[in-house]
Amino acid sequence: MEQTLPSSQVGVKINEWYKMIRQFSVPDAEILKAEVEQEINQMEEDEYLLIYYTLMKFRHQLMLDYLEPVTTRVRPTIDELLEKIETSNKGISGLLGYYSLFFRGMYEFDRKQYVKAIGFYREAEKELIHVHDEIEKAEFHFKLAEAYYGMKQSHVSMHHVKQALDIYDQYELYKVRKIQCLFVISGNYCDFKRYEKSQPHLEKALELSKELDNKRLISSALYNLGTNYADRGEHSHAENFLKQAVEITEKAKLSNLPHSLFSYAKVLFKQGKMAEGIQASKKGLSAAVYQGDKLFESLQGYLKALYVDAVNQQGINDTIEYLEKNKNYSYVEDIACETASIYADSKEFETSYFYHKKMVDTQTQIQRGECLYEF
Repeated sequence: MEQTLPSSQVGVKINEWYKMIRQFSVPDAEILKAEVEQEINQMEEDEYLLIYYTLMKFRHQLMLDYLEPVTTRVRPTIDELLEKIETSNKGISGLLGYYSLFFRGMYEFDRKQYVKAIGFYREAEKELIHVHDEIEKAEFHFKLAEAYYGMKQSHVSMHHVKQALDIYDQYELYKVRKIQCLFVISGNYCDFKRYEKSQPHLEKALELSKELDNKRLISSALYNLGTNYADRGEHSHAENFLKQAVEITEKAKLSNLPHSLFSYAKVLFKQGKMAEGIQASKKGLSAAVYQGDKLFESLQGYLKALYVDAVNQQGINDTIEYLEKNKNYSYVEDIACETASIYADSKEFETSYFYHKKMVDTQTQIQRGECLYEF
């Protein structure tokens, strides 16, 4: 007769598995996942440990979706795991409640639903009292920083990213998160229009990414350097970095390809390189459709409306409507600003004023922050 394993023994192994996930150590995480899956079948009945196991499978999948190539190989889909979690976690609280809410926030962030993500993180924060692991607290602050950056809540984002980095800096094994913190810091500096303060963080991130030989992070560092130069109006420098980012992302078939191709096409269009811009934009649209990335599918529609169709106002408005519906206000601000400028250049001042007002109204919406902190 097969011996029944104590659930506490399996729980310890799940904790080790989670450590490998947080370090983005895919091979070690895969080995531990396989061992846990085998031991779960031999384990004594423990409803809460099974929920913990399902949550960790969900978190494991989020790691793979970030790091690994976009692929058609069969995996348990995020939606299937999410359904399992939501079916089994009725009434759970404490540490399991924290993980359930925190991981769901990460999922919504990956879907670019930033307001929803922050909502789940804020709920998770109520359970943070049950978290005694320093690295887990760093994870929480990092993910909040990332989400607030997406919402252009730069000061709040900086507050959280500093707390995360102060912890990660004490541990050698969390270089991936350190690099990601540098991305958030540099992005916030760009939003403050402090490009000269942003650049050293990106150069350091690129150096660390090359040390790790991590294609996803190298491409992201190059991408961020490119957008830094684009924001300064130095489009030829921007093109150079973005082209490198696209080449790496395309070759490795990474999930950030639609994002990279959007920014690359935009920089090409701004320089009047229409044929190259159209080619990059078409590739970007195909990548977005293939990955089911509705945000960048919509944004490619905006590039076509603005540059290829010689300012198709309806196409621009359709993109803005989609972005507003999904509360992607940072993109609305950029699009409204750029469209206002183009109409001003062609002396269509009434239409330019309309988009300028849209930009100002959006900035007000960003500053209000959707009243995310309620008391």
